[in-house]
Amino acid sequence: MAAPLRSAAPVTTPDAPRAGRVAVILNKNAKRVGKRVRRQVEAVAPEGADVFFTESLEQARFITRRVVDSGYSTVVTGGGDGTVANTMAQVVAHAEARKLPVPRFAVLKLGTGNAVADFLGARDFRADLTDLPNARFRPMHLVNVEGTRIPFAGFGWDAFILNNYHRMREAAERFFLSRALFKTVGGYLVAGVGKSVPELVVKRPSWGVRVVNTGGIGLEVDSLTGRVVRRIAPGAVAFEGRVRMACFGTTPFYGFKFNIMPFADRRPGMMHLRLVDMNPISAVRRLPAAWQGRLDHPGVTDLQLTAGRLEFDGPAPFQIAGDAAGERTTLDIAVDGPVECATFAV
Repeated sequence: MAAPLRSAAPVTTPDAPRAGRVAVILNKNAKRVGKRVRRQVEAVAPEGADVFFTESLEQARFITRRVVDSGYSTVVTGGGDGTVANTMAQVVAHAEARKLPVPRFAVLKLGTGNAVADFLGARDFRADLTDLPNARFRPMHLVNVEGTRIPFAGFGWDAFILNNYHRMREAAERFFLSRALFKTVGGYLVAGVGKSVPELVVKRPSWGVRVVNTGGIGLEVDSLTGRVVRRIAPGAVAFEGRVRMACFGTTPFYGFKFNIMPFADRRPGMMHLRLVDMNPISAVRRLPAAWQGRLDHPGVTDLQLTAGRLEFDGPAPFQIAGDAAGERTTLDIAVDGPVECATFAV
C-alpha cells in the first residue's frame, strides 16, 4: 500500500535517506488530478512510496528539494508537459547544486497533450504506477535553455497556435461539451486550423533567423529519411533565412503524438532543430503527413545539433513544453542530461 497522503507543509530538516524509495509528486490543482484520481494514485502507488500533492509552485519547489535531499531514487510526476518539464528541471538543478545523485523519473499520463508521457510509452496512470517496480529505464536527454532543462520548445507559429489553444480551452471550461472537446486532438485542430490558420493567412508573420552551430559537428538531415546531407563545422552558420516556425527538442512529439521532430532521439546527445517556411494553406494540406513525422517540403530544414545559437531579426513568440514563454530575439540552446526515465513501451 502507498504511504498515507502527506501535506506539503514545510519541515526544518529533510527525512533520513530513502535509497530505493519512490516519491510521487502531483499538482493537486491540475484539472486531471481531482479527488478520485488522488485516491486511485494512493491506492496503486508502489509499496512504500510517498505521495505528495502540492498546491502551489512554492510547495512544489520545497517538495522537490526535500525529495532530492532525502535521497529518493525515483520521482514520479505527471500533468501537462510544462509541469513535467518544471519538475524535472527543479530536481536536476537541486541535485547538481547539492552534488547529490539525480533521481530517476517516471511520467504519468495525466495532462492534455502528454508529449513526454507518450514518448516514454505511458499508458493508463494506474497501470503504470502498478508496474513501476518492474519498469525498464532509458536515458532521455534534455535541452538547457536559459539555465533550465526542457524536453522541447518552439518559436513562431506553434507558439501562436498554442496561445490560441490555451485561450480557447479556458473559455471552453464553461460548457461540458466544449470542455470535453478541448481535452482531445479535436480541440487542438479547432484552435490550429479553425482559428489560427485564418489569422496567419492575414497576418503572414515570419522571422529572419540565423542559426550558429556552437557545439560539435552538426548535421543537416533529409526531412523524410534522416539521412545526413551536410555536416556543419563548429562555429559555422548552420542556417540563415526566413522562417514561420522553428522547434527544437530531444523528444519527437508535441501534444497528441504530433511527431513534429521525428529525429529528436535518432542520435544520442543531439537535439532536432526544425525550421519551417511554408504558407498556412500548404501547412494544412500537409498536416496528416506532418503528424506522422513525414513532412516533406522545400521550406523545411532539419538540423541535428549538440548546441546552437538562434538569432531572430525581431521578437518571436516562444513556447516551452507547450506553455507560452513570452518572446525572444536570441536564444542559446544546448543538449544536457541525460536523465533516466521509466518506459512502459512494449
